[in-house]
Amino acid sequence: MKKIAIFASGTGTNAERIIDYFASSDRVKVALLLSNNPTAGALDRARSRGVPCRVFTREELHDGRIAGLLLRERIDLVVLAGFLWLIPPSMTEAFDGRIVNIHPSLLPAYGGKGMYGARVHRAVVEAGERESGITVHLVNDRYDSGAVIARYRVALSPDETPESLERKIHRLEYLHYPPIIERLAMGAPSVSDNPTLLPDMKLLLISNSTNAGEPYLQYPMPEIARTLEGVGEVVFVPYAAVTFSYDEYEAKVRARFEQIGVRVRSVHRCPNPAQAVCEAEAICVGGGNTFALVKHMQEQGLMEAIREKVLSGTPYVGWSAGSNVACPTLCTTNDMPIVEPESFRTIGLVGFQINPHYLDANPEGHAGETREQRILEFIEANPDRYVVGLREGCMLRVEEGRMELIGKRPMRLFRKGEPIRELSAGDDLSFLM
Repeated sequence: MKKIAIFASGTGTNAERIIDYFASSDRVKVALLLSNNPTAGALDRARSRGVPCRVFTREELHDGRIAGLLLRERIDLVVLAGFLWLIPPSMTEAFDGRIVNIHPSLLPAYGGKGMYGARVHRAVVEAGERESGITVHLVNDRYDSGAVIARYRVALSPDETPESLERKIHRLEYLHYPPIIERLAMGAPSVSDNPTLLPDMKLLLISNSTNAGEPYLQYPMPEIARTLEGVGEVVFVPYAAVTFSYDEYEAKVRARFEQIGVRVRSVHRCPNPAQAVCEAEAICVGGGNTFALVKHMQEQGLMEAIREKVLSGTPYVGWSAGSNVACPTLCTTNDMPIVEPESFRTIGLVGFQINPHYLDANPEGHAGETREQRILEFIEANPDRYVVGLREGCMLRVEEGRMELIGKRPMRLFRKGEPIRELSAGDDLSFLM
């Protein structure tokens, strides 16, 4: 078990996401949260989650006492999450290459002393920039000058404000920072070996495989072909199949993918499915029952394997349940829980939830809840999470740090405290990134 320590000075929303991300991990543990601010909200968030906390002074940081504490606690990685003091040599020498920070701009732009939080977003907007983003970097004894691990971008709209940009940046941070921390804690290559650990993802998340009256996978196949351009073989995950065999599912998908010149190899034939994922040119996850899919993926260690592989640039295509598992949890599936997975946690390639096959209709004579009512229940219990109602015949593409809706029908967007919105192809979806 690898141990990390979080340093935070403020409200602690990033620290909270990191703690929650590793709450059920058997590989990485948040062992300690430290703050230079005795009234920091991060302390309350950590304590409420059972994480030990320590408040320290500038003298303790500089004279080596804090570094000594971390060494005694056998901390593997130090994570800065909204920590405003410069890290002194006593820390950078003791944890050389093992201190990571996230900055709310595309460094080296808008970095340096005094550039943090709202100050950065205000400067970016006032300068008329067309994009901003986050930079994850190693820490040295100079502000924002350590080696870059990864950058993620977001487009600015014409009417962007510092407040709206801050919300976009937070979503990038919540999505990307915890997986990067996990990779570094587990001994990912050093920056000198691999200067970009996590390039932009390439995802195609499809609502449904088949429109009524059409052949299997007909409508999404042009977009699948585009996503898989240059790919010779995909590794296919068939575990959502319940009333038909994995062999049948593989054959069905293979017949369609042959038409675009792509071979299909199903993980159910592989002695080590996780290893097959690690070696894949591209990954495809089919629809069916989401609970069955998640249970088998967890048993085979595929959640972690797919996340690491896709975050390193490998294309991912999923439809129905395969789109649902790209979200943080399976909680917005439409499926019956016919089996019990280890947890509801899924791959987490995007930071929002998808409800595939989203329906507006309430059949005549039906007295039960609609899809909208069920999603409203979800956002009531999960107020910080967006839910995309993805109607049939539609899909979401994520590529080059941007997201777009593909299809003739709008998607329905839910979030607690916000009006339900309809967004169409061509609308700005960057805030979801």
